[in-house]
Amino acid sequence: MVMRTGLKFALSVLAFLLVAAAMGGAWGEPATVSFDPTTVNERPAGEQFTIDLVIADVSNLYGWQVNVTFNPSVLNVDKVTEGPFLKSANKTAMPKPSIDNSRGYVLAAATLMPPYPPAGATGSGVLANITFTVKSGGGSTLHFDEALTYFRTVQAQTVVPIEGVVRQDGTYSSGGSVGLGGVPFELIAGVVVVVVVVGVVGIFFLRRRRGKAEGTVR
Repeated sequence: MVMRTGLKFALSVLAFLLVAAAMGGAWGEPATVSFDPTTVNERPAGEQFTIDLVIADVSNLYGWQVNVTFNPSVLNVDKVTEGPFLKSANKTAMPKPSIDNSRGYVLAAATLMPPYPPAGATGSGVLANITFTVKSGGGSTLHFDEALTYFRTVQAQTVVPIEGVVRQDGTYSSGGSVGLGGVPFELIAGVVVVVVVVGVVGIFFLRRRRGKAEGTVR
């Protein structure tokens, strides 16, 4: 009787471990979603830049949705295109992303098409590319709205959530002025200082040479 109870317990533990592994590796490193690059330096108004939405260390991913918020007075989102990671498992469907540049958010999602393959996408890769346009000077956090950001896997043809995915926000940095023609003021100031120093040194040596020449003539 004791042996039978122990066997049931061992089987229960094994089943739990298998479910945990299918749910995204709860006993290993948790999956993370982030931006690449994590920080984008300030650009001139009107310039575009693209960042990657990246998933890392995920197991059996079948679908995802993210809602990224940003400062709409500084940035606008132009477009979102699907990356190659989920497509590596099977054909996908990506509804038209919802972009609201007045309130400052972009909602995007993609999923594998049924009938579902035996396994989803596992590992690390790019889920999507987000293209921004700089509207004005300033900074902005690129923040994952947790309530609308989630990831899904499939067990027995049933869609279930992947728990514990770590969300790492990004930053559009306002550190330093944009400058003239896209050249930072700090760099311009450095060049000016170098020119001034070179000019002063040149005048010093020129006067010294003149002084020596006048002494020789006398």
